[in-house]
Amino acid sequence: MANGNGHPRILAFIGGTLESVTEIHRLDLPLPWELGQVNAYLVPGAAGWTLVDCGMTTPECFAALDMQLQQAGVAWRDIKTLLLTHMHPDHMGLAPKVLELSGAQLAMHRREFALLEETVEATEQRREPDEALTLAHTPLELQTKVIAAFTDVRRSFVRLTPDVLLEGGERWGDAEVVWTPGHSPGHVCLHFDDGALLTGDHLLENITPNISWVPGEDALGDFIESLKRVAELDCDTLYPSHGLPFTGHREWATQTIAHHHERCDEIVTALRLHPRTAHELVSILWPRRLSAFHYRFAVYEVLAHLECLRNLSQVVLEPDRTWTSTID
Repeated sequence: MANGNGHPRILAFIGGTLESVTEIHRLDLPLPWELGQVNAYLVPGAAGWTLVDCGMTTPECFAALDMQLQQAGVAWRDIKTLLLTHMHPDHMGLAPKVLELSGAQLAMHRREFALLEETVEATEQRREPDEALTLAHTPLELQTKVIAAFTDVRRSFVRLTPDVLLEGGERWGDAEVVWTPGHSPGHVCLHFDDGALLTGDHLLENITPNISWVPGEDALGDFIESLKRVAELDCDTLYPSHGLPFTGHREWATQTIAHHHERCDEIVTALRLHPRTAHELVSILWPRRLSAFHYRFAVYEVLAHLECLRNLSQVVLEPDRTWTSTID
């Protein structure tokens, strides 16, 4: 599986042109969002191919996946496992169609499966308004806009029945499954024996992944611990879910941890002046006007930082849904 430099070379299709030819394939799939694309990966194994993630439920995404499988010489029935790094729509949206066409088994982390079940149930029962928006004290008019902006996204969450529930630490062919909670509670990476790391959304070269509040979880604290864990791995090249392969996982982890510590310091500084809601903190941390779509990501990230700070006993949530600093 390795090339002369000791790590897998990745086969990618960009505009119909092959970057290189070897055993692991990077499939470049289009997205209708700002990110523009998501990577899926084909990993060879003794029993057949594992497809890591599968893209979003759009005709364009499926057409690109189908075409690139053909170009790689991989038939649908050659795919024996669909492994999801996490349950976000751009990573698992096409799962039902992929499973139907391939007959593959489905593998995902047990925590991610639990979150998916909760998300699908909430969508089916049309539970509104969003719990996070209520906690953040988001004005009702903006809540309505946010919920409307995410209507199509929420439809992308579909009920799945995994054949394999991962815990982290399992062997997967020439790789180990690494549990990396933070971006999502059951996010996993694949660390190959030769040093390659399929990072999912845990490490992305030019952006930091959104860290979203999850009820009863310290998502940011989990993310920072996951970064420290990955920094201890011997890695050569990182193969992310968005963008091109890159290197320097330890520097990336150090810089990202520092970024989130700075963001926490900004929040504490703002709260030392006077109590504020999470909604009010969004406008301080993002002074530009945000669309309803981007506001949701921002307020969830603020709540994740506040939860982390509360676990560190640096902030307190008051009954009126304002937050206050415990630091003089």
